[in-house]
Amino acid sequence: MSAIEAYIADLDRRLSGSAGAKADLLTEARDGLIDAAEAYSEGGVREPEAERRAVADFGPVDLIARDYQAELGLRRDIRVLWELIVGVPLLILAWDFARVLSFGDWSRFGDPPPSWYHRAIGTADTLAALSPAVAIAGLIAARLLSRRRDGPLVTRAVSWALTGALGANLVAVVVYGGATGLLEPARLIVSVPCAVLSGAWILFSMRLAVAARRHRRPEMAIAA
Repeated sequence: MSAIEAYIADLDRRLSGSAGAKADLLTEARDGLIDAAEAYSEGGVREPEAERRAVADFGPVDLIARDYQAELGLRRDIRVLWELIVGVPLLILAWDFARVLSFGDWSRFGDPPPSWYHRAIGTADTLAALSPAVAIAGLIAARLLSRRRDGPLVTRAVSWALTGALGANLVAVVVYGGATGLLEPARLIVSVPCAVLSGAWILFSMRLAVAARRHRRPEMAIAA
């Protein structure tokens, strides 16, 4: 195996993230190393030595892996923000649509709910709407900051937005379920489609929380 391919293989083993994003970074690294080795070869250096020099110039694999892992984490966070922007409103609209078609008006439950329930659901509605709004703000901030080429600041902005958006969504789910279960558990399963969509929202929220948390300790992925 050539020095370049050995370096790329080592770098590949140290990275954790989306296969597509990893492939992009590794291709970029390989192309850069090949270009550097060719420049040495054109200067009269033999190919094996040219590749070794190119690898040495590129930098220690552990440091490059740390930078690449941070990039993979940023891309993962941005993807999660987009999923929140699209997924949360879609799930809310789908649930309301399914409730209207499969169950009908809430008046079928009889007496109107107490005022505390309206306040709780209003709070959950606000949080659910806030989640994609915070995610959008995070993406806009990241785009503006990226023009200043300030990588750490972009990463922090995306991380803060992700924490806020995920937190708002998770609290909204808990308040919806907790308040409704406390008032009248039957409201939690008004119909099969609504029950399925409620479960889908919970699983969706849990999956995004796990995905966003994976790269919080990138040194573990690099060490592996």
